[in-house]
Amino acid sequence: MSHKSYNRILLIPLGSLFTVFIALALWVQPIEGDLTRVGGFTENDFGWYEPQQQFSSALFKLTGKRKYDRYYDVVVLGDSFSNASPRAQWQNYFVHATGLSLITYKIDDIDIESFVSSPAYQDHPPRIVIYESVERSFVGRGSSWNKGDCRTAPTPAFKGAPLKIRPGNQDLSSHTRNTRTGPLHPNLSSSVHYLKRLIKKTFNKKSNRAIKIDLNRNDLFSNRENHHILVYRNDFKRYQVSKENLNRAICGLSYIQNTFQKNGKTFFVGLIAPDKLTAYMEVYKNFDRPKIQWLTEIAKHPELNVPRLDVALQKEIARGVRDAYLPNNSHWGSNGHQIVAHTLIKYLTQANVLSAQP
Repeated sequence: MSHKSYNRILLIPLGSLFTVFIALALWVQPIEGDLTRVGGFTENDFGWYEPQQQFSSALFKLTGKRKYDRYYDVVVLGDSFSNASPRAQWQNYFVHATGLSLITYKIDDIDIESFVSSPAYQDHPPRIVIYESVERSFVGRGSSWNKGDCRTAPTPAFKGAPLKIRPGNQDLSSHTRNTRTGPLHPNLSSSVHYLKRLIKKTFNKKSNRAIKIDLNRNDLFSNRENHHILVYRNDFKRYQVSKENLNRAICGLSYIQNTFQKNGKTFFVGLIAPDKLTAYMEVYKNFDRPKIQWLTEIAKHPELNVPRLDVALQKEIARGVRDAYLPNNSHWGSNGHQIVAHTLIKYLTQANVLSAQP
């Protein structure tokens, strides 16, 4: 074989691959969503196009500390549903509507017993503690706090006077997603990632960590492929969880509630963020699995302070609220954050923890 022929055989495939890669880099939009990233889907198809709302600055404190060192009206122990986007989170809408001081800790960094036994907590306990966990992680987190006696214990009564509401006047602003593409903005890293995920899921479908499900309506998301929804594959692991393990987690939540409320001055709320799979359960097309929703089981224990976020979100989704969850993401959009804050405020008002009027 001549040197010229050898170069031709080598360079033609490489040149073709390079051409495809550059063309893809000029077309594909920057990856932003967690579901598009892990699932090998493009933002062109699943990125949101309806502007989202956010505050000019976060109205609450987000801390990396593990100890409670001074008084706040509200303490949140939360996961990414409470700390991923500080200016857009539900806590801002809560603080904006109530005027209460609020601090958020990362839920998995906190040892609850040490937290409650700290001098600051003992001397100046918060009026409200919110333990927020995404639904898919509830069994693991709740079970870790189960003390072996799987019976929910009676919860000490909350004795505090209702907190007065002092609504704020901070402004909201709209922001849009980065959709820049073209010769001046080639998205090389997005192109590489998309190709890698595409090749991997072509040869191993189970490697795809996000799943696309058909919807029976196309008005719930602002993306182009709005007749489909992306959800985490791990959301389906609920079908492998036994009733016994779920009950252990519920008992663990009871223990956490009693630990925070035993002083009679703190009101505890278990805030379970529904998986995206749960929130849109009623609008799937040809969905042949049982409609397992853990919040329905938790609701069978009225002694637990757990507002039904699933019911509130499903009601608004049925009404046609767009981007309650972002189409490219497993988390809430600004509409979802507002629904959650409103539901929580209503729940606390009905429990006589918040005053009904400013």
